[in-house]
Amino acid sequence: MRITAEAKQETRSRILEISKRLFRDHGFEETTVRDIAREVGMATGTLFNYFRSKEEVAIALAEEALEKARLQFRRKRHQGATLQEDLFLHVSTQLRALRPIRQFINPVIESALATPFPESGSESSRRMRTEQIETVSSVLNEHTVDPERWSMTVPIYWSLYVGVLAFWGHDSSPKQEDSLAMLDQSINMFVAWLETAG
Repeated sequence: MRITAEAKQETRSRILEISKRLFRDHGFEETTVRDIAREVGMATGTLFNYFRSKEEVAIALAEEALEKARLQFRRKRHQGATLQEDLFLHVSTQLRALRPIRQFINPVIESALATPFPESGSESSRRMRTEQIETVSSVLNEHTVDPERWSMTVPIYWSLYVGVLAFWGHDSSPKQEDSLAMLDQSINMFVAWLETAG
């Protein structure tokens, strides 16, 4: 019996929802693929048809959150914003969208975001990195930053971005205010460098 694309998508969504709950309730490290499969009501081998590892599940959860953030960012942008304001809004919108999976953001960083180069990792990893870089590239282009300058500074931006995410994952300040301060300083530093580097 063939499974329809719609049924596969429903199963995939169920796996993600149950995984998110298990990761939240029991911790990412303590949750196994077998635990996820049991809760979903499928054999472990069948779950591997959807995700090769629990890290891939976490990456898929992050990808969903970042897609929502991308749409929110587009809606919230306003005419006349500075480059710093646009970049801050872009990343802070992502942090808000990622909040439900904050406690297991580090496996996502290690598995999918450790490098800005789109050719490594899973399909979801590559998509996340590519979409992030393309969005920032578009923002910089709108602010008339030389595309050549941006292509040379992707690793610098990426290091700042991943650093903020990693810090945010462990930030115990109220509402992760320290992370927002770090984000603000990082963006100001990055933009100042873009503007002054010859």
